[in-house]
Formats: sequence, C-alpha cells, structure tokens
Amino acid sequence: MVRQRPFASAQGDRDTRQLATTALLPGNALEAESSGGYNAVAMENDNRPQNIYDDPQFFEGYSQMERFQSGWGLAMEHSSFVELVGDVSGRRVLDLGCGAGQLAFYLAEAGAAEVIGIDASERMLDVARAQWTHPRISYRQASMEDAGFPSEAFDLVVSSLALHYVRDYAGLVGRIARWLAPCGLFDDTAATEIYTARGLADGWVIGPEGTRIAWTLDHYADEGPREHRWFVPGVRRYHRTLSTLLNGLIDAGLVLERVMESTPSDAWLRDRQQDADERRRPMFLLVRARKA
Repeated sequence: MVRQRPFASAQGDRDTRQLATTALLPGNALEAESSGGYNAVAMENDNRPQNIYDDPQFFEGYSQMERFQSGWGLAMEHSSFVELVGDVSGRRVLDLGCGAGQLAFYLAEAGAAEVIGIDASERMLDVARAQWTHPRISYRQASMEDAGFPSEAFDLVVSSLALHYVRDYAGLVGRIARWLAPCGLFDDTAATEIYTARGLADGWVIGPEGTRIAWTLDHYADEGPREHRWFVPGVRRYHRTLSTLLNGLIDAGLVLERVMESTPSDAWLRDRQQDADERRRPMFLLVRARKA
C-alpha cells in the first residue's frame, strides 16, 4: 500500500498558502491554461530542454495540485497506470522524469529490486529525497535528453506525464529500447494528442451562458512545440499525432501490448463533480510496449 503523505515545500517551512492566481479552472483536473500563441517556427529554433519546474512561481502553483498535496494515489490516471504497470517484483526499474518521486516510491514498495529516478528539476528532486525515500531508490538530476545508461540495464522503464516535454521523441524511445533487457517493458503515460492539439486557450468552446459546448482541435497535423500559460507563461509541450507516438515505439523495435485512453472513473468523479467534463475527451494516453 502506498503511503499518502501531505505535500511539504522543498523550502522547508515556506508558506504553501493557496494562490488565487494559480487556482485550477473548474472542469480541468490537470491544469489551467491560456494560450501563449502558436509560433512553431520560433519554438523549433530553441533546442534547449525546458526546466519549468525549477521556476519558483511555477513550482509554487504546481505544489497546490491535489496529486501533490494528497499524493499520487488520488491522481485521475492513477488506477489506470497501476493496472498498466502490473507486477514489478524483482525488476530493475528506470523512472524517466520522476518528479517528486511518488511513482518511484510506489514501485519500490511494490517490490522492485532497484529504482533509479531521474529528473531535470532540482526542486522536484528535493521533494523526492525529503518525502519519498526508500532503500531501493536512487534519485539523479539529469534531463531525459541527456540521460545515458548501459544496454539492457533495466527490466522496466516507466514515464509519467513527462515525454510530452521531450523534443526528440524518436531518439529517446530508441535509447529506451536499448536500455531494456530482452522482454523488458516500457510503460508510459502522457498528455493525449487530442489534448496537446487543442485549438483554444483551454480547449473548450464556451456558449453564451458560460457552458462548455465542445472541445476544439487545431493544427493537428503540425507536429512540434506548443506553448501555453500554466501557472506561468511559456510552458512548452511537444504535440505529436497518435500515429507518430505509436509508430515511434514500433520503429524502435518495441512490440505494442496495450493502449489506453484514460478518463476519470465514476468513483474518482464522485467527490469531484466539477471535473465531470474530463470524460468528454481523453486527457491521458497510456501505452505498454515490450522489447522482443
């Protein structure tokens, strides 16, 4: 059983008061955003990995989210991802983009022989080392783009809501395939292509009475970076079509075993009726692939 711990700031006794300016919009369980504009040419010219989680204002806002304050076990996609990962007993595991370490801790508690968690964010790793430690976990600061490991070093590679920040998806997936031992598994959850290609500020067409009429898509075939405001302006994700996401795994020599489009369960929504619209389109894409 995963322990549910209240979130504490990486700055120790720093005031973690709720910020009105970073409150989540009703009906969007992951984030509140307004568009920063679609300028793919300018963004493509910036090759640097973005480490937005070390921005103080962003981190302050992000730390108010339920998945941090109450624990990953209450996240909307938690039950689906746990189902996808399955039995990890005795496995050597790499957690790419481990963030605050809640998934890494779950894997260690579930019996993984070793868990290595990497993340570019010093602030997130401070939280991981303070609150989600385990004798079989080691945390390392590195971007996913710069990470390197020996061939066949892991039986399982996991990534939760991180690969949509990576510019070179095909390159990273190719390296993941090399890091996996024969029959090793890669389990990933990321924002769906339906979500990353949203056409308006937060994706919804709003009717004259303020109700949400429909979800919008735009520039779906134009893959590349999209920037939006999420606690701070300029948060960058990379949009890719569904075919690119799945074929990238196949091209790397992995065999697709399961694909899930996660939407909230009735049980999750029971105490979150303000998020009922999350069932109108999938926010999370979960994929399981095996090295032959």
